[in-house]
Amino acid sequence: MLTDLIILKKLELDFVIIEFYAPDLIVYHYKPQTHLTWQMIQQVAKETNEMINYKKCFMCSVIGEDVTIDKAVREKGTTPEALAYTKASAIVQNSLAHRILGNFIIKVQRPSVPTKLFNDIHVALTWLNKLRLQEQ
Repeated sequence: MLTDLIILKKLELDFVIIEFYAPDLIVYHYKPQTHLTWQMIQQVAKETNEMINYKKCFMCSVIGEDVTIDKAVREKGTTPEALAYTKASAIVQNSLAHRILGNFIIKVQRPSVPTKLFNDIHVALTWLNKLRLQEQ
C-alpha cells in the first residue's frame, strides 16, 4: 500500500524516520536498538506537527527490533493531549514482548483514538485506509 501513496515529506532523526503521505498519513519507522524516552517522543511530536501543519492524521508506528520504551512514554503517550493530532493509530511490531506491551497499553490505558496492533505494515495501512474512507 505504501507504493500507492504519495510521499510529501520525509525526515530522518537519529532514532526514527518520519514519512508524511498525502492526504493524511504519517508513518514512523523506529530504528532498532532504540530506547524511546518521553523527550524523544516530544521531539517526534514537534517535528510531526510542523510537518503536517497541526492537522489530525492517521498514524502508523513501525517498531524496530529491540526497541524499548520508557515508563513515561507508556503512561503519557495515550493521553488525549498526546493524541491531539491523531485520528487513529496502527502499531506494527515484530516480537512477543512488543505485542504484550502493546496489548497492555490498548486494553488497560485505553487510548482515546482507535488503536490496533499488527504484524504487517500493509495490513496496518489497509486498516487505517478503511477508517479514512469511513470518515468521508
